[in-house]
Amino acid sequence: MAIFISHASSDNHIAATVFNRLESYHHIDCYLDDIDTRLRSMRGSSELTAYLVGIIKKHDTVLAVVTRNTQQSWWVPFEIGTAREIPRIITSYTDLPEPTPGNYFGTLPEYLLEWPRLRSQKEIDVFAEKYKERQRLQEREKDFSDRLYKDVPRWESPREFERNLMETLNQRSVI
Repeated sequence: MAIFISHASSDNHIAATVFNRLESYHHIDCYLDDIDTRLRSMRGSSELTAYLVGIIKKHDTVLAVVTRNTQQSWWVPFEIGTAREIPRIITSYTDLPEPTPGNYFGTLPEYLLEWPRLRSQKEIDVFAEKYKERQRLQEREKDFSDRLYKDVPRWESPREFERNLMETLNQRSVI
């Protein structure tokens, strides 16, 4: 599977940077709506929502670029909510500070504290390595289960992956 990169149109440049890092440096397949000509032709159409949900279902991870511009986007929260319901791995790439008691203006929305938050290229690299490790375990498990071997390390569920990544990044969840 691959990573769906969710972002506000005004953050195209940030999404492209994340996309290029994951695709070119780490060789991880990613989806970015800016390069999807079919999606562009659906703008303003009632088919767009079903199309996006279908695309998210084809990916095992949603990485949301979250900046102040995200407040103007209806789609980013929708895509995160869809990923949570399916369920898919969710993480964000953000420059927003985390909220503190009494200070919520201009901060990361509280609901995003449930998932890992990437803030630098180094943290993108940590995420990518953990993601690739998970993919290798999935492939090994599939290969072994096809041969009826059951004593193989099991790949993580989306929530286990998120908790493991947050621990690596020294982050805590509010949940």
